[in-house]
Amino acid sequence: MAQTSPPLLEFSKISKTFGAVAANRDVTFSVHSSTIHGVVGENGAGKSTIMKILYGMFEPDHGVISLKGKPTPIRTPQEAISLGIGMVHQHFMLVPTLTVWENIILGKEPSLWFVDEASVMGQLENLKKEFGFQVELNQKVETLSVGHQQQVELLKLLFRKSDILILDEPTAVLSPQEVESLFERLKNLKKAGKTIILITHKLKEILNHTDCVTIMRQGTVVETLATRDLSEEILAEKMIGHKRSPLKRHEEAHTPQAILQVSSLTLKKPMGQKLSDISFEVNAGEIVGIAGIEGNGQQELIKCLAGIERHFDGQIVFNNQNILDVDSYDLKQMGFSIIPPDRHREAVILPFSISENAILGHHKEREIRNGWFLSGSKTEPIVSHMIQRFDVRPKDPHLSMVSLSGGNQQKLVVARETSRPVQFLLAAHPTRGIDIGAIDFIHQHFLELKSKGTGILLISSELDEILKLSDRILVLFHGRIVAQFTKETANERELGLSMTGGTV
Repeated sequence: MAQTSPPLLEFSKISKTFGAVAANRDVTFSVHSSTIHGVVGENGAGKSTIMKILYGMFEPDHGVISLKGKPTPIRTPQEAISLGIGMVHQHFMLVPTLTVWENIILGKEPSLWFVDEASVMGQLENLKKEFGFQVELNQKVETLSVGHQQQVELLKLLFRKSDILILDEPTAVLSPQEVESLFERLKNLKKAGKTIILITHKLKEILNHTDCVTIMRQGTVVETLATRDLSEEILAEKMIGHKRSPLKRHEEAHTPQAILQVSSLTLKKPMGQKLSDISFEVNAGEIVGIAGIEGNGQQELIKCLAGIERHFDGQIVFNNQNILDVDSYDLKQMGFSIIPPDRHREAVILPFSISENAILGHHKEREIRNGWFLSGSKTEPIVSHMIQRFDVRPKDPHLSMVSLSGGNQQKLVVARETSRPVQFLLAAHPTRGIDIGAIDFIHQHFLELKSKGTGILLISSELDEILKLSDRILVLFHGRIVAQFTKETANERELGLSMTGGTV
């Protein structure tokens, strides 16, 4: 890609292996100053690894990073920071009980003995004003929305005078409004001379907000292109190495039969009412989508349906039985399955093996036990079938879960939760932070489940996902269902308006 100025940053033949896995192989590309540079690829393509090498978290086995034309070894994050390189990780690195300003200066205090709070606050207020941040400096981080926590992370980098900002999946958990605000700030940072490297799976963000994009596949760079020359279809094809297949819909008529009935569900919390008089049902062979900006009751609804929160008014009935009367294991045996919203906290145990994670929640079942003990000979073919059926990579069931990319972790969770007969599936943010190949695979799997009569409740902040899959859509706002749409009547504009409390 032609540029009139020399690159600010160059990666030359960077390679990095972890055991038998080659995360990066001869990665070579350049990043120019004052640009927003996208990096895309499927989960496991090596995107995060190359950025962690740039940030000093990993040392490359081979290759050279050059900064402003000079080869520059970066051995630690401290060295990266001293060179003006900062990184906002997908999972924020903040101390919840500290205030915003305390988090920003943590590890970079002006003095070891005394912190001049007034001086620090003055500097931070100037940064807020210069770049358009709204976060309150004296507020504790644990009280902030996800969008405001992200502002804290960005302010940390600016306080450390970072000129190269690496953002890893920055919009994975943001509302549409927060996404829009983020990119406005990134444009301001670019105008101020900052260089931004954006790792994302969302192709529209690449096309709408970046100057150029580096495409990676299986640890190598496919090519680097100006985004003005690309379409979503071309970018997707270059990422996955082939044309995307359209979703196959197996429409089968199912007699309307309510699998799940939620009646007058009300959940009160000390800080206010979070769910108020929620009523809906999910039928066999139907996908019902729940749309809404995060923080409007989705998490509370998930906890009530999952049996984590049981102190609510109203009823949740599954197959004519109140779920308050059934423990979670028995509910699973009845065909009630859950894909939790946060795979790391709620769905997997990272130090455990792939095989052990594949049977979590099913470890009491006779088919995988010999008396009191789990049977390796019985679990192995079941787990191997899951890995093959859902194309989980690497395919070694003895590897730890942490060795899998996010998309492959999620595919294993979906495999575990749907490999046995499922009558009802609660799918909470099932494709968050994963690549388009894994997304297409999971979407196709949901449609196959639907065709077999499974009722699915899809809770997602991705409007494209809701619109693509749902037969009916309910909009949650301030803990209430404020609008309902069918797949024929729903559109992005009207959904977005309802999600913010407006009327169509």
